[in-house]
Amino acid sequence: MKYFFTVIFFFTFIACTDSDTTVPKDVLPVNKMKLIVWDLVQAGAYASTLSEKDTAEKNLNTAYLTETLKMHQISKKDFFKSFNFYQQHPVLNKQLFDSITAYAQRQRTKMYKNAY
Repeated sequence: MKYFFTVIFFFTFIACTDSDTTVPKDVLPVNKMKLIVWDLVQAGAYASTLSEKDTAEKNLNTAYLTETLKMHQISKKDFFKSFNFYQQHPVLNKQLFDSITAYAQRQRTKMYKNAY
């Protein structure tokens, strides 16, 4: 979970340009980006736990990135184009990461509810 919050804070502070709130058609919408970024964070956390035993951490992270994007049927180029767009638009970037945080809370609540 510490990786999730690290990613949130890192990209929240990077964004610092135009505050336009419209997303172009060639950029993934917030709801789709939310799910992709959430899965990438989960894959990264999983890869980091495995990398404690495996020395090929970079290859492992790249493999999980590729598989996660494939699962969402999106190319690496399209993802990074969209991700860079959000980084350059602080209002939309905040909206994206607020929605990821809310989604994470819902997932956590669901997981705890199923555990008991």
